[in-house]
Amino acid sequence: MKTKVKDSYFELIRGICIICVVLIHCQNGIQYKDDALYSWNYDYWLIFRQFYNFPVAIFVFLTAYFTDITKVIEKPRGYLSKRGKRLIIPFLVWSLFYSAITVVKQGFHVDIIKIGLSIIEGKASTPLYYIVVLIQLVLITPWLIKCVKSKYLNIMAFLITPVWLIIMYSFTYLTKQQIPHYETVFPTWFVFYYLGLYIKIKVPVIRKKQRSIAQASIIVVAALVFSIIECYLMLYLDFPVGFASSQIKVSSFVYSLSILNLILVIKENHIKTKESIVTKLGNYSYGIFYVHCFWLLILSKSMSYIPVIYNLLPIYQLIELSTALALSTLSIIITNNIMGKKLSSKLLGF
Repeated sequence: MKTKVKDSYFELIRGICIICVVLIHCQNGIQYKDDALYSWNYDYWLIFRQFYNFPVAIFVFLTAYFTDITKVIEKPRGYLSKRGKRLIIPFLVWSLFYSAITVVKQGFHVDIIKIGLSIIEGKASTPLYYIVVLIQLVLITPWLIKCVKSKYLNIMAFLITPVWLIIMYSFTYLTKQQIPHYETVFPTWFVFYYLGLYIKIKVPVIRKKQRSIAQASIIVVAALVFSIIECYLMLYLDFPVGFASSQIKVSSFVYSLSILNLILVIKENHIKTKESIVTKLGNYSYGIFYVHCFWLLILSKSMSYIPVIYNLLPIYQLIELSTALALSTLSIIITNNIMGKKLSSKLLGF
């Protein structure tokens, strides 16, 4: 999620994305579905969720887009070693941390096999599956660069995610259940990672005209409408609400691609961005990714005792979001000051 040379524009994008990630993990609206008085929270959540169903796809794209292609080609083992350490060490530390919390919550009942499997699957905490996906994608990056430069392999690579989506939809339609670990296997997010590599390698040698921000924005709005429609259509067909509302469905991927298009179009038009709170959140995005679920866990316990807030989901989410972001950022700053940025970055990711 970070680069050695920081681009303020892309740090702004990271900031927006990490806000959306935290918001996704805030209180959802499923429990309000059958509440006669507050069922509006359910529809609010379903619709509003479609607006911010893009951050993981963008993060995956940016990871590939900022890959040093030359280093991968010249020293693939060195690249894999460096990236592997950067991903695996913090992942294991935070997996053990969240697993310890789970053990305490369960009254210190320890099932070593279950805990071990949850860590491997990226299930120790909700967002950790993302690191498992990145590890898979990083491991095949040297091969993917060769695919970009091959006409037929390139076409086959771009077909991986569409084919996987067809399998996912077919399985869910027939069983009314989602494929286990569907979000953790690399084919799900592959198209965004591969697209990042493709644009990084191919676009510099492609002469392109400056594109219109207005046109790109219209495409985003159309994709968003498509996402809302598909969400309710999937519910009508008895698809699981988790699938219908999620980032991993055809319309959400189309929406994410339209967001990516808008991001690149704005960049092409050389729109200047100023330093802001959101940009600073982008600087801390990798740390916030790891820390925020801890604070949300504490907040959910305390806020559930306040009925007025609990019954108004937009207010509930706003308080959770702003507080979790503030506490996560503060935690990162304090940790850096205590441990030192080098050690903290190596062990904790920030």
